[in-house]
Formats: sequence, structure tokens, C-alpha cells
Amino acid sequence: MSATPATVPSLEPEGSRRDVMHLAWPIGVSMISYSFKGVLDSLMVGHLGTDALAAVGVAGVLAFNVIAFPMGVLRGQKSLVSQYLGAGRSQESFRFGIQAFYLAAAFSLLFLFLAGQAGSIFALISHGSAMRGESILLGQKYLGWRIGCSAPTLMALAVGEYLRATGRTRLPMVADLISHPLNLLFNYALIFGNFGAPKMGVVGAAIGTGLAETVCLVLLLIFPALTRKGKLPAKPFRFEWVRFRRVLSVGTASGVQFTLEVGSFSLITFMISRYLGSLSTAVHQAAIQVIHFSFLPAVAVGDGGSVLIGRFVGMKRYDLVQRTVRSMLQLIVPLMVAMGLVFLLAGQYIAAPFIHNEDPELQARGIALGGALLAVAAVWQLGDAFQIVYRFSLRAAGDHQWVMWAGVSLTWVLSVPLAWTAMQVFGGDVNLVWLMWSGELYLGAWVFRRRWKSGAWRRKRLVQASSEEEALPELNPPPSPEATLPPAAS
Repeated sequence: MSATPATVPSLEPEGSRRDVMHLAWPIGVSMISYSFKGVLDSLMVGHLGTDALAAVGVAGVLAFNVIAFPMGVLRGQKSLVSQYLGAGRSQESFRFGIQAFYLAAAFSLLFLFLAGQAGSIFALISHGSAMRGESILLGQKYLGWRIGCSAPTLMALAVGEYLRATGRTRLPMVADLISHPLNLLFNYALIFGNFGAPKMGVVGAAIGTGLAETVCLVLLLIFPALTRKGKLPAKPFRFEWVRFRRVLSVGTASGVQFTLEVGSFSLITFMISRYLGSLSTAVHQAAIQVIHFSFLPAVAVGDGGSVLIGRFVGMKRYDLVQRTVRSMLQLIVPLMVAMGLVFLLAGQYIAAPFIHNEDPELQARGIALGGALLAVAAVWQLGDAFQIVYRFSLRAAGDHQWVMWAGVSLTWVLSVPLAWTAMQVFGGDVNLVWLMWSGELYLGAWVFRRRWKSGAWRRKRLVQASSEEEALPELNPPPSPEATLPPAAS
């Protein structure tokens, strides 16, 4: 870790499309790597049988819902770090990153306690379900170990988000590209008892993930240290209650929003499985996997753009903020519209490999339904593109509380009731559920865009004034060819 700011050349540090892509592509690679790891992980667990696969599937969803809040909170540090960096206060941005790491450690201790209660939680939720007794027992074991092994996941997320906020998006990417294949190797050894390891079944899958995340954490701490310059400041790692509370305060809005939105999606998936049956649920899940190919690259662009927006808001360069938003739209909208055309024209061909049923009639129905869902997803794309751009931009500018209330309201006032209405009032299938979702997506796009155009986000800047800060004009001269970055975390 470096006490003095490290300088990294940037050819166009002015919010251009190239500048956004420079930060976004490593984030996209990390996301794609994670998706592939998840698919291969499921394939390995599937070799243990349908009971094991069902147990890990349900327990995995529960574990993600539990971890969603701290994940959202820890991602909230990004706007603080990037804005203070833009304001020229790199040491303060560094200290916010340190407090985020301590916050991750605090959540980890809490989850060690929850891990002991996970079996009871899983039994309570699965009571009265159609799951077999063996699946419930396996799910209890997996959930306990997965939550218990969440500490390296959360601490790696804290360090990775700090590095991304400072513009060093390639370091987390490299760590992911090393740790994700290791995760598969650990799982292969521990699930099936290979390479002299004990055969642990679903527990081995949870432990393998924990070991891989530990490797990722170590790499994230080592990589920046290899490039550090100068000496550390006095007491750089001390706990600071005021900054710790600020990270928690800013991040809580993101945590609440992420938790409730993940919860709403889980509830809608549960309703589809309960009211429409296994075929609709399978097609729904398959279509969700497919649309990741348009959604994840768009999110990567939004994530990269948000780093620049936070930095420019810190600099009070609102002209560059607006240019960055335009660049994000110019990258995301054509991508998602093009993917929408692919979904519309080739939906059934794309869905076919995901649908498997021994009954030829059900197989044909599933493929047709999958094609119909992807056609509806094509309608989504433009609304989703605008939502991603303006959500990420508002949050980066510091308007995180408004984004939370708007996002949660749209999800729970519209998405969940509309899904229930489609199935229970109109007697529709999963295709109607998805079609009614389009209303929420386009209304959300309009709401977030309207908030951005109002300019209210300009009053939400997170940087607290100092003597130097008070003298900072609203429009600075163009930045130098080199973007100053804060000290690396080690």
C-alpha cells in the first residue's frame, strides 16, 4: 500500500466512450467469469443427484438473500471513495476503504453466528414444501457451511470495490480469473474426494467456494502492494468510528435496495413455481440465464461509468459528469437493442439447448415458451438500458437514498403485484408475467431519467467541505493527462 498517490496514465480522462470502456471491460470479464463458474459448479453438484442439486439450488438462493445486504452496503463505498478521490483528498478516500474492510469483517463475525442457525432456518422455510427429506438435510448442511464461509467473500468484495472505485479495475479481474478456476478445482477435489481430499459432497462445494474466495482476497491484498511507492502514513489502518459510520450510512441505502430487490425476484420465482409448475419455472430460469448476456455487459458499463461520475462530482466538473452519462448511453443502448433483436429473431433457437424433457410434447412447449419469453425480453431492453445508466449515475453522484426509495417502490408496488395479478387474476402464464414486467421497467426508466434531468443530484455531493474544498470552483480546468489515484490497499 502506498502513502503517496500513484499516477496511472489515462489518454482521455474526460468521460469519453473510450474512458468508460477502459474501466468497464475488466468488470465485464469478471462478471462473465463468475457466470461460467456458477454454471460449471452446478454441473458438478448435479452429478451427486437431483436431491443434492435441488438442495444446493434452494440453499444457494437463501444464502444469496442473506448476504445481499452486506454486499449492497460494501458496494456503497464506491461513491464515497471516488468522490473524495476526485476532490483531491486521496488519503481520506483510502481511509474510507479501510473502514469498509472493517465493516466486512464485522458482517463476517455476525455470519459465523448465523451459520449455526442455518439448519433451523432452512428446515423452517422448506417445511411443507415438495422437497424430499434427503434434499432438506443436504440443504441444511450446505447453507450452514456457505454462510459460515462467507467471510472471505465479503472481505474480498470490500477490497475489490475499493480498487474499482480508484480506477484499478484490472486488479480484481486478474484475481477473479485466477480464483474462479481454482474454485472449480477445489470443488472437484472436495465434492468427489479427488486428489486425496475427503469426499464431502455438497459441503465440499461450500468449502471449495470459501477457499477460492480466500485466494481471491489474498491476491487483492498482494497485487496493489507490488506497485506501491513511498512509505505508509502514520496509523493508516486505525479504526475510525466517524468514517466507519459514514460508510455504513451511505452503504445502507444500497444494501436495503439490493436486499429487497433480490427478495422480490426470489418471491416472484417462488410464485411462478407454485402457481405455474415446474416447466414454467425451468423456462423462466433458463431465460434469465440467457438475458445475462445483455444485462451483465450493460451493468459493467454502468459500473465503470459510475467510477468516473463519482470522480467528476468530487471535482465539481459537472460538464464531464454529463459527458460520461452520454457516453454510457451511447455504449449501452446500441448493445441492448442489438441483443433484443437477437432475442426476437432467434429466441427459440437460443432457448432450445436449455430445455430438456423426456416428453416430446412438453419439450416442444418448453422451447416455444422460452422463445416467447425472450421475445418479451427484447421489448425490455431499451427500458433496462436507461434504468441501468440513470440508476448507476444517480447513485455515483450521491443520490443513493432517493434511488433506494424509488427502486424499492417500483419493485414491490409494481413488479410483485403485477406478477401475482398476471397469474391469479388473469390466469396468465409466465409469458404474461414477463410482459407485465415491461411496464415496471419503462416506468422506472422514465422516473430515474426524470430525476437525473431535474439536477437534484447536484445537491447530494458526499464530499464534506474542508478549507481547500470551499475554494474549489464548480467547473475546474480540464484535468491533466494523468489521473491521480489513491494509495493501493495491501
